[in-house]
Amino acid sequence: MEKIMLLFCSLLSCFIVISILFQFMNSNYEKTYNTKHTYIIANGLSVAILTIVNMMNHPILNLLVFILIIGMCARFLYYENNGKAGRRLIECEALAICMGVCEALGVIVLQWILQLLAVKIDDLIILHCLEVTFSKIILIFLYYMTINRLVGKRNFPLSKGQYSVYIIILVYNFINLLLIVWEFMQKDTHYLWAANMGCIVLADLYLLYFIKISNEKNYYENQVKALEQQANIQYRYYCLQTENYDAMLKILHDVNKHIKVIEDLFAAGKGKTAAKYTWQINDMLSPLIPTRYTGHPILDILLTDKVINMKEKGIDFQANIENVDLKCIEPIDVTTIFGNLLDNAVEASENSGGHKYVFIKIGSYHQMISIKLENNSNYVRWKNGMPISEKGAGRGLGLLNVQRSIAKYEGDLKMKWKDDRFTVEMFLNI
Repeated sequence: MEKIMLLFCSLLSCFIVISILFQFMNSNYEKTYNTKHTYIIANGLSVAILTIVNMMNHPILNLLVFILIIGMCARFLYYENNGKAGRRLIECEALAICMGVCEALGVIVLQWILQLLAVKIDDLIILHCLEVTFSKIILIFLYYMTINRLVGKRNFPLSKGQYSVYIIILVYNFINLLLIVWEFMQKDTHYLWAANMGCIVLADLYLLYFIKISNEKNYYENQVKALEQQANIQYRYYCLQTENYDAMLKILHDVNKHIKVIEDLFAAGKGKTAAKYTWQINDMLSPLIPTRYTGHPILDILLTDKVINMKEKGIDFQANIENVDLKCIEPIDVTTIFGNLLDNAVEASENSGGHKYVFIKIGSYHQMISIKLENNSNYVRWKNGMPISEKGAGRGLGLLNVQRSIAKYEGDLKMKWKDDRFTVEMFLNI
């Protein structure tokens, strides 16, 4: 029975370590082979070989075999588009060493807890199982909560709720282990407790992995929604310009008739009537011709549309545009950044009391474009440094798109609210 328990602990330990390493490689590198069974077999063979070597109780041989297995898997089963195999090997071996340190830390902490509780476990097999269980729990939680987020290439933001779930699971594990230790103190050393500890570790591994996958799924879904929202903004302005173009064509179609009418009015000595007729045509054309604010055609079209909208809502608009070349900003990013921020500013100003206004300033600072947008606003609630939208479904996607566009230019975005004023400041490297 003792050899079976040692084999069980060794198998469990190797399975946890290899599973985490394969998860890391799956998340950060491209797979060399398309067949899923190849990686399942490689995972199983790695666990089996390490378990056999562990049972020999030869630490140096165990370490060498472990390094060799990790190196071969990273070298032949995965690749990177940049072709830097050496860096991939170093990353995987460094992670393996880091995991070994975490396991050693877990054993030390367990010994300290047992001494603190004045618990002495005479059964070495049970003590070994307890050390394996505790160290693997520490390893699993440190990997998913810290290590993976530091060394992983595809990090996904975690909410406070997700961290809370992690902590609740960890506390539950500690309580469960304390109950098992209590049973040991009562001299009940039934080996089924070891199986229970194994189930705890396996449950932790797959539960935290499931949370990680769910988090990634939600992240990608939000990314897709953000891209759809960005596409809708582009389509909306495309439709707007199409309507303006059609309206202008209708006016231009009758331009000869209009000119003839004006000539006849002047010829008849009706100069005032002719002037009035001319202003009527000008009023028809004015909304269709973008005002030159910046010299950037897309941004001028967008600002012209927003100014018309603000006038309808009784919102004052002021602009301070310096002589800045904005041609380096791609049209889609211009629409994304200014379209979303101006939409938010107009909505906040419209829904707040007092003097309604929107102010925009565009200038240069060293080799950067500086942009400031200010508007009156009610109190703003914040979460993770971002204002909380009240739009319901799809809220926050606009700012997500803005951040993505700004990141393309290695820019910076800052937002603040003070004294009923909401201010957005950003810098774009050019």
